Amino acid sequence: MQLILVDSMEQGITRAKEALYDQIDNKTVFFLSGGKTPRLLYETLAKEQIIRPAAVGMSDERFGAPFHDNSNEKMVRDSGLLPYFEKLHIPFYSMLYEGIDRVQAAKAYDEEVRDLFFKFPKSVGILGIGPDGHIASIMPHRKDFTDPLFDEDRKYLYVSEIDDKKKYGERLTMTFAGLSLLDYIIVFVFGKEKGEMMQKIFTSGPLDEIPARFFHEPDIAKKTLFITDQKI
Repeated sequence: MQLILVDSMEQGITRAKEALYDQIDNKTVFFLSGGKTPRLLYETLAKEQIIRPAAVGMSDERFGAPFHDNSNEKMVRDSGLLPYFEKLHIPFYSMLYEGIDRVQAAKAYDEEVRDLFFKFPKSVGILGIGPDGHIASIMPHRKDFTDPLFDEDRKYLYVSEIDDKKKYGERLTMTFAGLSLLDYIIVFVFGKEKGEMMQKIFTSGPLDEIPARFFHEPDIAKKTLFITDQKI
């Protein structure tokens, strides 16, 4: 695992864009996530107009209509990055569909993701870590919620769905199986509220307790870049 400790989010954005410019070419599928830091990165990428992936998708979403007000894809569009890709005729694969339910949407996007991994020889993803250790929309078990993504019958899915009524709501997400196929992963961890979790990531224990331990697994760590303002 490569870890870059920075003093500010701006420094982190600079290091992330440099890594992306080095990693992404016109044979790469680029998977995006939501969040404040990724938005700043997307705004920078849109402004500089250098990056040219082959295709673009999402790693997770809040279920609803396409480009609904609280969706990650609307944030990406508002950052200017999607209009830039559209200008270059770079296809964007949305997780959100008209007229189908959450389960059907997860199944449809699972098929899309499998096709993208098959078509393109390289893949790069942007991810973050929640204060509770969740990644994408893979949530830890809680007293009031058991995440079905850890069920045996979902083990081989690339994309699945949850309905976390108590906290996160209806979500679509790439699973561990899907995320493990990424060739290069950039993980943002910013804010004092995530300092304790940064320590826990590197401890032994079950993934259903801290999903972010996924990044510490040997096969994942060797292709993961952490950019953070929190010391380990």
